[in-house]
Order: sequence, then C-alpha cells, then structure tokens
Amino acid sequence: MKLRIQDQVRKGSRISYDDGRPGHQGVEATVLAVDARGMTVQFEDRADTTHILFSDPQWMDFLCIIE
Repeated sequence: MKLRIQDQVRKGSRISYDDGRPGHQGVEATVLAVDARGMTVQFEDRADTTHILFSDPQWMDFLCIIE
C-alpha cells in the first residue's frame, strides 16, 4: 500500500522503501514517531534515524506499509 497521507502510519508501523536502485530495494524501517509534518523512522540498515516529511515526494513516492 503506497503511503499518501499521515493517517496511514502510526508509531510502531513497519514501512518499506524501494526506488528500484540496487541497495535501495525492500529496505525496511520502523516508525518511531509521527507528527503533523512527517515521521521519524529507523531503517534496519542504518544506525541513525531519519525524519521523512509527508510533503516530500522523493521519499513518499517510494514508501509502502508492510502488512
């Protein structure tokens, strides 16, 4: 399911990033926090957290909720 609005993610949700490039396919993350502008996630392959703005198509176009 493609992510389009903030109501689709909650703290604890699992998401996946896939933009088709090698090393960027099926990378999974856990949503740590959600606010009005975006979400903070922890990708499995990174030590640092990432804040993703809901208005940023460079992120949002490639994220899916893992069900």
